[in-house]
Amino acid sequence: MKFLRTLTTLTILLSLSFGATLKGLRVGFYQKKVRIVFDLSDRVKVKSFILKGPYRIVIDFYGVYKVKNLKKIKGFKIRVGKHPWGRRVVLIPSFPFSTKRFYLREPERFVVDVYREAKTFPHFRKITVVIDPGHGGKDPGAIGFLGIREKDVNLKIAKELYRLLRGDKRFRVVLTRKGDYYVPLKERSLIAVREKADLFISIHSDAAPKGKPYAVGTQIFAVSYEGLKDRVRDKDFVKMLLGRGYQEPIVRKILLDLAMDLSLEESVTFGRILAFHLKKFLSREVVFRGIKRARFEVLKNPGIPSILLETGFITNPEEALKLVSRDFQKRLAKAIYKSIVYYFFKERGV
Repeated sequence: MKFLRTLTTLTILLSLSFGATLKGLRVGFYQKKVRIVFDLSDRVKVKSFILKGPYRIVIDFYGVYKVKNLKKIKGFKIRVGKHPWGRRVVLIPSFPFSTKRFYLREPERFVVDVYREAKTFPHFRKITVVIDPGHGGKDPGAIGFLGIREKDVNLKIAKELYRLLRGDKRFRVVLTRKGDYYVPLKERSLIAVREKADLFISIHSDAAPKGKPYAVGTQIFAVSYEGLKDRVRDKDFVKMLLGRGYQEPIVRKILLDLAMDLSLEESVTFGRILAFHLKKFLSREVVFRGIKRARFEVLKNPGIPSILLETGFITNPEEALKLVSRDFQKRLAKAIYKSIVYYFFKERGV
């Protein structure tokens, strides 16, 4: 991991002539908004999002290593953080707000329009979560105790999680399959890319190796570096991921490196949050077997945090009966839902 981060940093430094500069900011106060313009010396990748507690605007400038003339803004706190990939600027308005953010060229600049809201905090962009019920159709998955089929268990848990997320207006949720039909593994990954997913969760049930019918446990898999390398060798997939606007090899390499870093680090970050909530909500009913890296096809999603959850061993009679229990399915889905809410909004609670 340290080597990967170092390699990415060196790539950015070399390709951007040892880094761009955030030359300063300009502020305009209008009747309905405050416009903040960040002036840049060169074209860079910018990622911006909203965090809660307190509400704040986060702007990541990739490849920027110098910051000049960031003056104070009335009604805002401003912070700057240093990272191997560039600089992070955080704006904390002292009032409820909504915002529009966009990049302009010639000259290079990033614009943040902050609108004052009268009473409530704004409705931000919905978070897109893709839920993948493993197997389906001609592929039943594992056949467990009393003939219980993995594909059926996976779909029921996924639909319960879908229901919870649909009831939360902050989320847009997509199922890779809604019924008992077959979806190829690569297609599930492509769905996540087409839908511009912010998070991908694949739900499965495990099968014990021969000679171990009473194996127990819930475990989480995050994508491995080798798995992501497999995917970025797929030219059609990369074209869909980056679009047609990034044909220059050096730019494409930088963006793919950044996407791989995001997937590798954030997948494990979400996995740890999920592990915490599984223990919190189901501590007496599941044995947690840890977080592991894997080369699973559905996890090969550069730029998208992705995990595969093995909910339990369907070949173990005790665990199989729990997995088909509606009560257990609901509580398992609730633990996953609470993990998602905490990951994106840092909200705790039952």
